[in-house]
Amino acid sequence: MYLTLPLPSTTMRTMTLTVFSTDGIMLPMPFTITVPKGGRLKDLIDSLSLACSLKDDETLLVAEIYKNQIFRLLDGPSDSVALIRDDDKLVAYRLPKVSERCPLVVFSHQQLERPYGFGAMAPNWKLFGVPLIARIENLSSGSEIHYQFLKLLRPFLMPVEDVVNDYDGDETRNTVNENSKVEGIVSPLVSYCDAGPDSGEENDFHLNADFKFYLVDKLGSSEIKMNDPVPISSLTKNLDVTVHWSDKMIEKYDTCLLSSLPEVFKPQLFAKRHEESISLYKCLEGFLQEEPLGPDDMWYCPRCKKHQQAIKKLDLWRLPEILVIHLKRFSYSRFFKNKLETYVDFPIHDLNLSNYISHIDNQLSNCYQLYAVTNHYGGMGGGHYTAFIDHGHGRWYEFDDDRVFPISEDRIKSSAAYVLFYRRVRE
Repeated sequence: MYLTLPLPSTTMRTMTLTVFSTDGIMLPMPFTITVPKGGRLKDLIDSLSLACSLKDDETLLVAEIYKNQIFRLLDGPSDSVALIRDDDKLVAYRLPKVSERCPLVVFSHQQLERPYGFGAMAPNWKLFGVPLIARIENLSSGSEIHYQFLKLLRPFLMPVEDVVNDYDGDETRNTVNENSKVEGIVSPLVSYCDAGPDSGEENDFHLNADFKFYLVDKLGSSEIKMNDPVPISSLTKNLDVTVHWSDKMIEKYDTCLLSSLPEVFKPQLFAKRHEESISLYKCLEGFLQEEPLGPDDMWYCPRCKKHQQAIKKLDLWRLPEILVIHLKRFSYSRFFKNKLETYVDFPIHDLNLSNYISHIDNQLSNCYQLYAVTNHYGGMGGGHYTAFIDHGHGRWYEFDDDRVFPISEDRIKSSAAYVLFYRRVRE
């Protein structure tokens, strides 16, 4: 007499990640995807790859950003997405499929912070923005690091009308690259962005004046000069590079685009609307559909004597006189707890289960009428229960602790409905 039905959204999770390109053309863009709650990082990457139209020669590297640094790289395909919290900030870097022996260069940004007021401390360099990432093949000298960083920054250049005011007309005309790949975005800096790592001493002067690069390791940091070799070996996998931004460059690039990241999930951004409601029949179909068992729930085959991936399928064989339907609003796992406030549209007078029962008994009715509802208000840490009960002939009452009062039938359905009580209708 008792059915626990999943809400379709309880098995899936909505997540927002920001995708950063490394081609020097596209600006970062947030994508909202849906993945199984019990899914793996591979499920997340597959869904995100489809959403951002990832090319065959590209791959995605997912990272968590915390305090303007890469807190961790999510690179284990079998890692559970349950490890990702709603308030985490995730980015995915589009990287070319090159050999993983090519070092991964992580660029972190710093700007000079000048305290104000009496007794202010000396200026210091402070992190800002989201780190940028690139894989550099045949990395040997500092010029390649300088060039790659400017290429990554190219989409963030401010529009030309915001730039030319700071330059003389002749200088601007001589330096603007008319063949910029970013339509409508040009700057005096684009010319030496496109020039490449071996573009000559004049560009070396500009690069060194605009940005300072420092290689960070366990021993500290050392400045990376244009023509100096970069100390790497065949065992080097990651290079951490800190970039000091001058005030002039802060004005030339749109650093706001480097600094705003959405959280993985913001509940208030997804308003609950009745037109997005879920039918009780959909919940029933979710209960009866085939479910592939994951790697943690392998089935032991008695014939081949091995664990095999199987499919679980439930069916309804016969129906009771009293049918109690529990909506699975609470979900628990090792990593998080959650309550869903999804609005479920359930029938009051004509719940018909004829299409959902495997064994047909023509002598019994498969139709039910609602006679009571248990409601739950609140969250996981605490809440309040009330009940709606039909006292007969459509006279509904609400029971709320010691208060009992009549209510109209159109108030029965709400997103607080938790347990539904049905009685078989006699034909």
